[in-house]
Amino acid sequence: MFNTKKNIILTVIVKVSILLLNFAIVVLTTQLWGAEGKGVIAIFTADLALIAIFSNVFTGSSVSFYLSKLGNSKLATQAYLYGAIISVVGALIMSSLGNFTLFLPLMIAAVLLSYITFHSSMYIGSQKIPYYNFLAILQPLLLLIFMYGFHFFAEGIGYFAYFYGQLSSLAIVLVIAFVITRKTIGKTKIDYDKLSFHKMLNFGWKVELSNFLQFLNYRLSFYLLQYFVGINSVGIFSIGVTISEAIWIFSKSISVVQYSNVLQLGDTKVARKETKIVSLYSLVASILCVAVVVLLPQQVFTFVFGDEFSETKRIIALMSPGILAIAISNVYGNYFSAIGNLGILIAKSAIGLAITILLSLILIPTLGIDGACLVNTGSYLVSSIILIIWFFKKK
Repeated sequence: MFNTKKNIILTVIVKVSILLLNFAIVVLTTQLWGAEGKGVIAIFTADLALIAIFSNVFTGSSVSFYLSKLGNSKLATQAYLYGAIISVVGALIMSSLGNFTLFLPLMIAAVLLSYITFHSSMYIGSQKIPYYNFLAILQPLLLLIFMYGFHFFAEGIGYFAYFYGQLSSLAIVLVIAFVITRKTIGKTKIDYDKLSFHKMLNFGWKVELSNFLQFLNYRLSFYLLQYFVGINSVGIFSIGVTISEAIWIFSKSISVVQYSNVLQLGDTKVARKETKIVSLYSLVASILCVAVVVLLPQQVFTFVFGDEFSETKRIIALMSPGILAIAISNVYGNYFSAIGNLGILIAKSAIGLAITILLSLILIPTLGIDGACLVNTGSYLVSSIILIIWFFKKK
């Protein structure tokens, strides 16, 4: 338990640092390019996250789960090959449906991110949490530096400074990840194995199906807002969502550490007891964070982000019940993932998505941004309640 607490504290410190860096990035993008530029960037990052879900079948949780069972070479072969294929195809599809001028940066970013995810997943699976944290904080730090550098030295490129900064930061982080992995886990060689492929696929698609459904719960409102209201509304809404989700910093930190621990402990009384305890930590910390943000004067948000973002405080307030629900359920969700019980994750995400679709078609066309907030809150609450009830019913 001491190591668990130590890793949680260190991970929280890193996550808070990442939060501050991401906050600086958000402020800079809104100040430089306004609601429209922020809207374009929000759709790009949503597209990138969607592609990552599919590549994570071979680069995400399946790597952590099978590292000790299959070895790094077999895992690396599947991850590098299929991560690249899925990223290229995914970028082509998403760019064709949206802004095709962003195809190249989206494709490159997707490939680089999939490889970084693979290395990070190995660190989780081998309980090398400090290396995971190091990569996690390095990327946004470099993004901030490069983005501002591109804007300063080539101001005419507009919000493409963000995309060039993203690619530069991902490339550097990947090189560093290769070096760390070689020194700490060992060299990898090409070792394509059909059995390994099927094992990773069978485990990975179940985890990522849940993540895909959950992604739609989180981000479908972005695309529907763009369709019904316009790209500026996406930029405004995304600021509120970004701040709201930042409150999950503690929850996500705990979840990463707890996931790594449960992989080692299995479905035991000790693991279940730890999960209950850290879920309470997550709830208390999240309540404090929500209270601080909601109590801030509205003038703070307009001063920081600009007059276009005057609705930010209301967005956060409307989403706060769902934010607190997810803060708890994140911990339980990673517990079920670590013990291989993926059916409940898929079920709760599917039900949440059904709520999202139903409410979106009713509320977003009529209420716009406020409707999107209510949609997300409803979906978060329903899916979280299902997961929590299932955990406590489990003998």
